Amino acid sequence: MDANYVFLLSLSIIIIGYIVKKVGILKEEHGRIIAKLILNVTLPALILEVFSNIEIQPTLLLLPLIALGHSAIVLAFSFLIFKNAPLKKKGLFLMTTIGFNIGLFAYPMIQAIWGANGMEYVIMFDLGNSFVVFIFAYTTGFIYSPDIKPEKDKLEIKNILKRIIKSVPLIVLFIAIIINLLGIILPVFITDLLNILSRANMALTLLILGIFINFNFEKESWKNIIKVLLIRYGFGFISGILICFFLPFENIYNAVIFVALTLPIGMSAIPFSVEFGYDERIASTLVNLTNIISFFLMWLVVSLLGIS
Repeated sequence: MDANYVFLLSLSIIIIGYIVKKVGILKEEHGRIIAKLILNVTLPALILEVFSNIEIQPTLLLLPLIALGHSAIVLAFSFLIFKNAPLKKKGLFLMTTIGFNIGLFAYPMIQAIWGANGMEYVIMFDLGNSFVVFIFAYTTGFIYSPDIKPEKDKLEIKNILKRIIKSVPLIVLFIAIIINLLGIILPVFITDLLNILSRANMALTLLILGIFINFNFEKESWKNIIKVLLIRYGFGFISGILICFFLPFENIYNAVIFVALTLPIGMSAIPFSVEFGYDERIASTLVNLTNIISFFLMWLVVSLLGIS
């Protein structure tokens, strides 16, 4: 399918989501319910459908390592940039420089543009991204939390493990990998059921992106907000360009990585901010801004690469 047409359709659905919120048909509270439905039903169905049937190759195993390596470099650089930031906000800004909203943002458009082939690559990249979000970002937020008492200064590994165990898409991905490696063929009824559920993923995901759009941005801390944006997109573009020039793989493989590296901050930044006592409004501002910026950057990257 033509990439520009896919983005036009996607933008139309996002606008519909924004309109139904503005006229009062749906509220952000409803969007959170829909997000839970996506994360626990339609997205796992899509992952299981795609990944249980693909041929796992060494090139696929490189993708989670790229996600981990890129985020480790960005986080190390961010420590230098925000070393003098107030402790109450330092953890928040560090936490939001890494991790991507892949499942609730990129999956539907990558599936529409590049089909199962593109989905194989982005799902494997998301495997590494899941560890970035639930280990790198969560641990960083925990370390600098203003709510941590002195006697709880040590990291509680059980809290991190709980986050990972609660991630249904991540659990389903591991199940799909096991099914794939064991050569298990799913019954026709199961594959048809997964197909029906996964088809609902794109529309629901794009609708909630529209529902969550908010132009009432927090006006304080703009200097640090801009730093976060420059770090995320600056490193994203540098890494993406290097990958396109130096990785000896097919164009779609490199293009998916490039797109993934310019995606928005994960929605988890908001509940993490609440849990650790950071300013939820700043986290929401960053999530909203990157959702808007990344949509058009993704459109630009795909158009410039000319791969469809």
